[in-house]
Amino acid sequence: MKQEIRLINQNEVNYFLHKIKINFPNFVAGVITDKNGFTIGADISKRLWIHENKLALWAISKNKENKEILNDPNLVQLKIDLDKDKKFKLFILLEKSKHNKSGKVGLKNLIRSQKLF
Repeated sequence: MKQEIRLINQNEVNYFLHKIKINFPNFVAGVITDKNGFTIGADISKRLWIHENKLALWAISKNKENKEILNDPNLVQLKIDLDKDKKFKLFILLEKSKHNKSGKVGLKNLIRSQKLF
């Protein structure tokens, strides 16, 4: 059986991250990686002290919580599989807010409707 490979471009990935950022007004950082931790796309606030490669590794990490983030009580992390085969991961950092729960519903709908991954 021949497997079809679809290439995505950086603009599509950046637009997807932009839509996630709009969904969460308290967005700090978002990284999309493959299952090996290779960064496909990232949107990181300039005020964040954590580098993109570390966020990408956290996206594929089996640990539920990362100690470096836990030292900052104002940050919440979300790890999400973007596809059914779990080949692509999304790692998001948010500032703590009462509005986190309402954004999660919109995020799930956004992920379901996207056709990139």
